Amino acid sequence: MPGFIVRHAKLFILLALFLVMFWLVTFQVKAGRLTFMEGPVLAISGFFERVFTAPFRFVGSAANHYVFRVRTSRENDRLKQELDRLRLENSITNELLIENERLREVLGFAKLRPLSSVMAQVIAKDSSPSSRTMIVDHGTTHGIEKDMAVITAAGVVGKVQTSLPGTAKVLLLTDPGSTLAVRVQRNREEGLLEGKLDRCALKYVSYYADIQEGDLLVTSGLDGIYPKGLPVATVVKVSKHEATAFQTVIAKPAVGLSRLEEVLVLTK
Repeated sequence: MPGFIVRHAKLFILLALFLVMFWLVTFQVKAGRLTFMEGPVLAISGFFERVFTAPFRFVGSAANHYVFRVRTSRENDRLKQELDRLRLENSITNELLIENERLREVLGFAKLRPLSSVMAQVIAKDSSPSSRTMIVDHGTTHGIEKDMAVITAAGVVGKVQTSLPGTAKVLLLTDPGSTLAVRVQRNREEGLLEGKLDRCALKYVSYYADIQEGDLLVTSGLDGIYPKGLPVATVVKVSKHEATAFQTVIAKPAVGLSRLEEVLVLTK
């Protein structure tokens, strides 16, 4: 018996559906809503209508879902583009604010010190294995000449090496060809600071000279290029050598030379 039911399951299901529809039609006829012939016709037509229109309803629903996803994707793309644009504008605004602050600092320093100067923009840098130089966008046309001091509010940058009508080449204080007269601010010990590419070294320092790590080196004014008292570098290492009667003094520039964007050229 169970095997018979399993083999004819589809037939039993259709029979059950027919009985349910027949009962519903009979109920509606008794209620006076339909005639005896209208009921079966409507029930059967309704059944086939649902069966045959179901795929179309599915396709329509899928199409609507696809259109919705396409529209949503386009809206997301538009919003992402708008967000990128706003981020770019925000970045530009922040950069302008930072530049404005730097210019205020440089101009404020220029006003505080009674020095004749020209502000210039850094347009190129050379950090080759053997030199440290940069190019600024002002030259002889703006009164800039060879050996003029180049500084920022933080301290000494270097000096003008060559000058053309529209540009000038600056020899940074870390260049091996750069030397300047300095003194220890704390005790006035003097020396000659030489460029060592990324650092500077104090030359000919006596073994007995009182120089300590953390000492600030400032310009002495004895070289005729840099005004007296400008910050130059901070001592980061001191090594004494009894055999030579000298000290090795390594110093870090006061100015972040790799991050320079504007400088002041002190004109004579």
